[in-house]
Amino acid sequence: MKHIAILVPSFPVASETFVVTEINALLDAGHKVTVFTFEKTSVLINLSSAIEVKEIEKPDFKKILPAMFNVVKLSKAINTAIQFRSISTQSLIGYGYKIAQYLKVAKIDHLHCHFMHGPLAYGIVAAKMANITVSSIGHGHDVYVNSADLNSKLALCDFSVAVCEEMAMQFKKCEKSNVKLLHCGIDTTKFNQTPSSLSESVRLIFIGRLVEKKGLQFLLPALKHMPKEFGITLDIVGDGPMINDLMYMAEELGVRKSVRFLGEKPHAWVSENLVNYSALIAPFCVAKNGDRDTGPLVLKEAMACGLPVLTTTLMGANEIVTPNVGMKCMPSSISGISKMLYKFHELSPHKRYLLGQNAKQHVNQHYNAFKQAKQLSKWVEAL
Repeated sequence: MKHIAILVPSFPVASETFVVTEINALLDAGHKVTVFTFEKTSVLINLSSAIEVKEIEKPDFKKILPAMFNVVKLSKAINTAIQFRSISTQSLIGYGYKIAQYLKVAKIDHLHCHFMHGPLAYGIVAAKMANITVSSIGHGHDVYVNSADLNSKLALCDFSVAVCEEMAMQFKKCEKSNVKLLHCGIDTTKFNQTPSSLSESVRLIFIGRLVEKKGLQFLLPALKHMPKEFGITLDIVGDGPMINDLMYMAEELGVRKSVRFLGEKPHAWVSENLVNYSALIAPFCVAKNGDRDTGPLVLKEAMACGLPVLTTTLMGANEIVTPNVGMKCMPSSISGISKMLYKFHELSPHKRYLLGQNAKQHVNQHYNAFKQAKQLSKWVEAL
């Protein structure tokens, strides 16, 4: 099977568990996998010892210039690099050559690039110089905010992966693109708990970075509209630039007593404690700069633990959450969230439990990381 290199801007990143999950799953599927990154961090992760992580060094143009006089190689690099406008041709050729050398030394057969911003352009140039195939996968910010040269990148990749249907439709507008749809999977063995008891009370949990696109600015006012006798509580797990604003909002709205800000928690805490809640709530919206969540893993992780999910009809969330596993409302709608919470509260504990069991089955069937890796493997092997 082909030796696959995964190219990422930084590695590992605590919030990007989907990258590590995919790497481990590709390894389990039979591939040799190597990671190339522009920034190697000290974040602790559960990565197989069989995976080599190589940090890309800054190119020394004086040293690599003599090697660049291979006419065919130089022509291929220039013809690829000039199709990108957001990065200088010199930088693209320099880094492209450096990465191409790494690819040849490691005997890489295929380069798979996570995220579609700057590093993908370097990866494409490197793959063309190394004469290997290249693919990419988009996620959110890199497609809807920092999307420079997106059409050129889609056209130059052997195939590009979209993580939800709406993103796939956008990619297909580029006539030369070869678009594949593949939702990010999770390691279901790490999220296999089951709620231990049924409860009349509604305990909600939110997990994520406290930024505009997560929609907490709409959830807190919605909680205020709930009858006090409902006794709905919300635990917020995560940190971010909106933390102080959200705490102040909770105080001003008079819901501070029912909302706990727990800060960041390790992944192990999340998997162990999700079962103590009635549902995960994720009121995703589109931020003012266009940023949005496209295929949020947190929904799948909660569902794998047997939790119903309350979310919005935005992007991948709309595909992941069906009526038999949770509830949805329109994004950025306080009244929509309020009605959804009211409706969920009115369900019997047993009906909530059944939603959670359906959710667990749905994730195991459709979002298992090993199954997703096998599909990606088929696409790579077919090139």
